[in-house]
Amino acid sequence: MPGTISIKTINHVGIPIWDRRVSLKFYRDILGLQVIPSMVDSPNIVWTKTLDGTMVHLIEPADGENLVDPHLAFEVEDFDSAVEALRASGYPEISDTGERHDGQKCIFINDNDGNRLEFATASNLRSSSRVADALGYTTETGENVVVESPAKIKILTINHVGLGINDRAECMHMYRDLLNINVIPHQIDGNTLTWTEMPDGSMVHVIDPPQSIGPRGDGRQHVAFEVEDLEATAEALIEADVEIVEGIGTRHDGQQFLFIYDPDGNRIEIATRGDHSNTPRTADENGYTSENGVLL
Repeated sequence: MPGTISIKTINHVGIPIWDRRVSLKFYRDILGLQVIPSMVDSPNIVWTKTLDGTMVHLIEPADGENLVDPHLAFEVEDFDSAVEALRASGYPEISDTGERHDGQKCIFINDNDGNRLEFATASNLRSSSRVADALGYTTETGENVVVESPAKIKILTINHVGLGINDRAECMHMYRDLLNINVIPHQIDGNTLTWTEMPDGSMVHVIDPPQSIGPRGDGRQHVAFEVEDLEATAEALIEADVEIVEGIGTRHDGQQFLFIYDPDGNRIEIATRGDHSNTPRTADENGYTSENGVLL
């Protein structure tokens, strides 16, 4: 009998960067993420967290020349059962299991479109004496350095992650059928993506190929950070000379959003929490959304 997978939330995202000295001026000093000790042995990864503890791992090239792929890490209820189901699923590039210094277990797999997915237990399952310096370089002993951020922006958590896909029906075999993430009606115009939602309200948006690629490339892969006050956040971004490339906009569930880019060209969304609990919209099994019975 194959195992089952029960997703709790987004544990972290991995974002490729070239140089932490540049990136931390954006993620720590402008967005306000806190640098924490890393629980892996790679010197190329900076661990940071949002206010609720959801993590953002900033990953430099291990070889100094090639950026890694971004990845999304789900936190699961039962790790052993999840591993059993993943190994039986037939999806490609499945890794061996690993265990980090804080007791967190993990395994990686690709979906059919090459999106790298991680499945992990909760963090901080056992105590660790690890400390980090001002740039996130981590050692087993010494003094932990906490740099006070001048940021006026308060990132609460990760609201959602956007992933680029090619075949929506095929994609749903992973996210809907294997991972048991709920397909919900989306709250934008058109029908170019599917919204899926986890028990805590965090989401994965799987997005169809665009009709054309803009000068900044394919922007489907993105991370959306959640804030309480988007207008105040926009003011702080403008004050910090960060270009707002789209927004402020408002979705049909009242969610406000804007888009920016980090120094390495990663597309970042800042959004409030929407309320789509009482929407007149409905979605079919693949996320194609209708309103009042009319397909958008």
